[in-house]
Amino acid sequence: MDHLPIRLFDYTDYRAFLKDAFQALKEKDPKFSQRWILQRLGLRSSGWLADLLAGRRKLSRPQAGLVSQVLALTAREELYFQTLVDYDQAKSLAEKNRCYEKLLTFHEIPKDLIDPDRFEYFSHWWIPAVREYLLVEPFRGDAERLASRMCPTISPAQARSAVEVLERLGMVKRYASGELRPSVEHVKKQSQFSAPVHYYRYLKAQMELGMGAMESTPKEERDISAVTVTLSEEGFSKLREELKELRHRMIQLSEAENRKFWKGVDGDSRRVFQAVLQLFPVTTTRNAKEGKS
Repeated sequence: MDHLPIRLFDYTDYRAFLKDAFQALKEKDPKFSQRWILQRLGLRSSGWLADLLAGRRKLSRPQAGLVSQVLALTAREELYFQTLVDYDQAKSLAEKNRCYEKLLTFHEIPKDLIDPDRFEYFSHWWIPAVREYLLVEPFRGDAERLASRMCPTISPAQARSAVEVLERLGMVKRYASGELRPSVEHVKKQSQFSAPVHYYRYLKAQMELGMGAMESTPKEERDISAVTVTLSEEGFSKLREELKELRHRMIQLSEAENRKFWKGVDGDSRRVFQAVLQLFPVTTTRNAKEGKS
């Protein structure tokens, strides 16, 4: 078989790649039908391919190897394809992280698809904190001063590295005065394939920071609490919406205060705060194991 008319390394979703690859090959050679593919894979189920592409079925390692053979992938392409499959089917955050870090080693991937700098940004609590602090005090090159403003304190090298990452990501911009300030007021989650890994790493780092704050931060400077409640599905959905609205109000309040103190108004008492709101089940439903009667 001739080489594929599409480029595997332009994809970060293996199902999207398979769909486009099969369609392109079928247009190039009519014999490349669904039945022909299933025969090469040794499968009899006529709905197997449709279920796979729709996300209703997973691809096992042996099947991934057979698909690679059918598509005549090179050794490098096959390794990348298998890594995409492993990433998609990872059962834990740690496993997903390992797969993502492996994907970072493929230099063939366009940088806008998989961004090491964004991965770094969400990996350390102090990088987002530095970005936020620059709303309070712009960076003028004093890494030691910036590092000392973090709580807990970080090293000057970490502060400089954080600023460099922020610059590469375009999250801060340099003004005519030479100082660096954030280019936008708040960072939003992205919908690209790596977003779950980035965001989960960010949440994990913030949760670990919160555990330390229980002991290191005076009670009058923090608000950490927990509550256990019983909720129906309807109640859970309602509470999720209220938490979403609370996050929105927190951002609105922060933006209003940033605008108020942007030019150094007297009485600026701003600090960077971190809020981690969690709501998750600690029991199953009453009939989860018994089955509904």
